[in-house]
Amino acid sequence: MKHFWKVTLLAILLAACQGKEKIDPQPVPDPGVDNNNNGVVVPVGVVDGTPVTKVIGPTGGTIATEDKRIAIEVPAGAVSGDISFTIQPITNTNIAGLGKAFRITPHQTLTKPATITIHYENSDLERTFVEALGIAYQDNQGKWKAVGGVQLNKEMKTVTVKTTHFSDWSFFEAVFVEPGLQFVDPGSTVKLSAKSYFNAGMEDLLSPLTQEGVETYINSPKNDLPLKYIENWELAGAGKLTPDGSRAVYLAPGDIPATNPATVSVRIKLKDGAIGLVLARIFVMPEGIALKVDGGPWELLGAATGSSSNGVARIGGLPWEGSTPECSVFWIGAPVGRRSWSVETHFQMQRTGNHIFMSFYQVGQTSLPSPGYLDVASVGAVGDYMTGTFRLERASSQKPEGDHVIYREHKIDGVFRVKRLI
Repeated sequence: MKHFWKVTLLAILLAACQGKEKIDPQPVPDPGVDNNNNGVVVPVGVVDGTPVTKVIGPTGGTIATEDKRIAIEVPAGAVSGDISFTIQPITNTNIAGLGKAFRITPHQTLTKPATITIHYENSDLERTFVEALGIAYQDNQGKWKAVGGVQLNKEMKTVTVKTTHFSDWSFFEAVFVEPGLQFVDPGSTVKLSAKSYFNAGMEDLLSPLTQEGVETYINSPKNDLPLKYIENWELAGAGKLTPDGSRAVYLAPGDIPATNPATVSVRIKLKDGAIGLVLARIFVMPEGIALKVDGGPWELLGAATGSSSNGVARIGGLPWEGSTPECSVFWIGAPVGRRSWSVETHFQMQRTGNHIFMSFYQVGQTSLPSPGYLDVASVGAVGDYMTGTFRLERASSQKPEGDHVIYREHKIDGVFRVKRLI
């Protein structure tokens, strides 16, 4: 219990609000543009991370973020003198975007094209496939454009394009299933559709990504994929799937299934004969927090609520007032996203009596954060849902027995869909 109170106090002390910065996109050269899609005007992103700066001169050089997510190679002869280049992480306003976007400065034209390389992770492919990954920039109208001539390296897990100008840049998915992630009641239905952000009538589904020298607006509304690109729909998990061309309906089972989530996949046929796979995940559970300890049955904590304010978010639940088990999860920082367990991301559950589970495990007299994650999918407005999943690979439990305390380790899986009160 002492870890819980220490972490709660730390959460209160560290809570802070994020600032915002208004920056207009800079004018950039406008090469061949496919005007079949008109694009959509969206705001520019705001600062969301620590910038990296490097001086590069006429001999060329490379600048990259610390995590190697994005790297820019400036070739020899691209600039005439020493230039200070900066990569600033920003929020991603690209409607197709994956992860953060990046503001690359200075906004000037190079005499030779630079190479932008973005590294993707397996998590970026949760609802799309490698051939449907692209790189885009935001133009002076506030519209995002996909840059043609994408080069893929599946072994190195990179996506690369060339450009002679810098602006706000984003990694994105061109083809996907909507919704890609859903939390639903047992017995309910979900309508699914395979979609693209590009013109559904185009001859080659991914031509905006493969035609060098052509830039194509990322479009809204999104288009259903034509039937000629759909090979088949498949369901892995409990429930029933009824396909109908580029759309399908999923019927959830009547209870929380042992395997959660169910995964719906669509096999996409490409023009060159390749096959792509796009996925959707559907978690089936009533409102509340569902827990599974050491692979046992799901336990539903139906009396559950959540809050998110001033940089601190929390969910908590119990079967009914005054009963046990009772659990609480809280985290500091960005409301959504995946994070590891730490003093700033903490889980606690109390069963009957003083049987306590925590997101730490013991090595001698030292407490270490459990391997695993908290993955918050959404934090809606007050009155809407907070949804997500979590896993603790080595959660510890402490239970008094006689004159001593018994420590054990456990694996805990969780899914939550709770109403936000604050």
